[in-house]
Amino acid sequence: MTTAFSLIMPSARGSLPVIVIATSLASPLAAGAADTLIVTDNSPQAPATAQLSPGSASRLAVSDRQVPRHTETISQQTITTSGNRTLTDIVETLPGLSGTTSPTLSNSVSLRGFTPVAWLYDGVLTPGSTLQGGDPVHYESIDVLYGTGSVLNGLSPAGGSINLISRKASFRPQPLELDYGWSSFASHRAHFGAGGALVDHLAAGRIDISTSSTGSQVHDVRQRPLRVTGSLLLTPTDNTQLTFALDRMLEDTHNPYFGTPFINGKLATHQRYTNYNNLDKAWIRSRATSFQATQSWFATPQLSVENKFYYYTGFREWHNAERYYPSATRPGELTRDSFGDLAHDDKLTGDRVTLNVNGTLGRMDNQLMAGADISKRQFSYFSNGFAGEDSIPVVNPPRRPFSSGNAPRRSAVRHITQNQYALFLEDRLGLTDTLGLLGQLRYSAVDMHWNFQQLNQRISQRYHFVSVGIGPSWDVTDNLTLYANYSTGKEPGEDIFFIGPAQTSLPLTAVQQYESGVKASLPGNRGDLKLAVYQLEKKHLYQQDELQAGRWNAVGKQTSRGVELSGALRPLDSLTLAGNLAYTHARFNSYRQGGQDLSGNTPRYVPRWTANLSARYMATPKLGLGTQMHYVGSSYNNDANTVKMASYTTVDASVDYQILPGVTVGSRVRNLTDKTYAWQRTYATQALIAPGRTWEAFVNMRF
Repeated sequence: MTTAFSLIMPSARGSLPVIVIATSLASPLAAGAADTLIVTDNSPQAPATAQLSPGSASRLAVSDRQVPRHTETISQQTITTSGNRTLTDIVETLPGLSGTTSPTLSNSVSLRGFTPVAWLYDGVLTPGSTLQGGDPVHYESIDVLYGTGSVLNGLSPAGGSINLISRKASFRPQPLELDYGWSSFASHRAHFGAGGALVDHLAAGRIDISTSSTGSQVHDVRQRPLRVTGSLLLTPTDNTQLTFALDRMLEDTHNPYFGTPFINGKLATHQRYTNYNNLDKAWIRSRATSFQATQSWFATPQLSVENKFYYYTGFREWHNAERYYPSATRPGELTRDSFGDLAHDDKLTGDRVTLNVNGTLGRMDNQLMAGADISKRQFSYFSNGFAGEDSIPVVNPPRRPFSSGNAPRRSAVRHITQNQYALFLEDRLGLTDTLGLLGQLRYSAVDMHWNFQQLNQRISQRYHFVSVGIGPSWDVTDNLTLYANYSTGKEPGEDIFFIGPAQTSLPLTAVQQYESGVKASLPGNRGDLKLAVYQLEKKHLYQQDELQAGRWNAVGKQTSRGVELSGALRPLDSLTLAGNLAYTHARFNSYRQGGQDLSGNTPRYVPRWTANLSARYMATPKLGLGTQMHYVGSSYNNDANTVKMASYTTVDASVDYQILPGVTVGSRVRNLTDKTYAWQRTYATQALIAPGRTWEAFVNMRF
């Protein structure tokens, strides 16, 4: 049994292929800045020639080397053995990704200067965040595409896309898996997994079940998710395949933490354990179901057809007091308001068909894929308008009922229907044995129908656009590939399901990206390296006002330029080093907020430097030692750049021992130095303080 870890360190000394390039790229840091090197677990066991999951960066059956884009993959082995408990914990170990999970902004991740990113489930852009909250052990891998993904997914955030690949049924032998962990704050988590052939050459299945009960340094918080995923594979004939995948997720969080207030302009870190959402009945509850049915017909070795039907339904509700700030009339007390009684009801139904043809064009190898996608999404939003407030002491606030804020019950606010239609085409032409050209084209049509029920106002809007992507990849040697790419995209200026009536007439945001890079591996499968340089530009976007939730401010243009570096090295069979580094220079080129000119400012929550570094050492064939360091540079909390969030570095450590064949026990310590730092703000008056030092003991069994 093997284990993989990732680690981040400022001014880090990573693997040898990383050192040479990182030293030159990070020269501004070497002068004494406590900044950056990032490490990702692109372990030598999964070299850059590995296949990407379809829909991550291309729907063709191509390798990572053949895709002229920056991509990263986190394997299932790393997901399981690293012990990370949330998706954010996992993906922020990749170059350039930073963010956190908060009650109001689930998986609010920044990438390439933009927030949020797109979340896909087995290649399908999935709404909401309910499925993202479950234990990541249910994923076979996590693929990240850097930059716009519009050519694959239509409307798509500019920064990047994260494709969550579920664990699938297979005829290959799959061990019985049992995992259990016990950690600080009386927290525990458990996972059961099993799979394999049900009927030889005819049917195979897989099931995974996970549950946990997680506490926090903040009083009264308790999170209880339960997730069940299942997959059934049928091969009724030699050239047909049917796959059915079901995912059911339930979650119940009591007294979720919305932040610690600022007192006299400073974050009250001494109150980091106090929960001001300590109502008798404060909770967030959710339930979600995802179902996908895929039929594949392999007509000939050169021709195949696939049809994917997908369905998602999710319901999420909040019942909390969310905002806290010093009382203007009562010293030593806080005003607590935003007594929110909210609900989101989301449904998505769609179908995608693709035709794949492998052949030749003249004397050149050619892979062609053509397809169509149609979907319908319905979203309903219910709210009480965040009514009511009360006063509570800063220290030891008493528990009170939700009604103490005189908040009315929720009612329907809006119902939105989105119909999408798309035609897409991809082609990879092998110009020579070493030079390939990948072209991607997509036409998207989006019909939006808003019903603002409280305003008794109905608005419809139709958008249609074309997205393109094109780029060569050149295998200079068997171990070195150079690439370049140009791609375009479209996205709403903000979440199209939450904009007000006045914003429905605004144009879509236009995105274009230039990227070039290197993908390399060391002989003997001893390591790999990726380097990407990019410029990403958005026009016609707008930002939500920091103080007025219903107001949006037009931004003429925003540009991001940066460098991303990741690599891994195995100098000894017993030692694995991995690291990554990202530099992001994001700016508003043209932006006025009221009478204030914010042109040249940095967007909120975008750190300039991020870095990771990890080491994994097998002291004996049974004893493993791991360490991980994670660095996130400082960022601004507002577009005016007057409030800054400090940089932070965390250190994790682990040890594990195989006591029997297939049975490993171990322990992890997260945030070893008990670093106190803030992640981000849910409201302008408060900030989320990250967890302090926590400890976990675990056992993993594979039979």
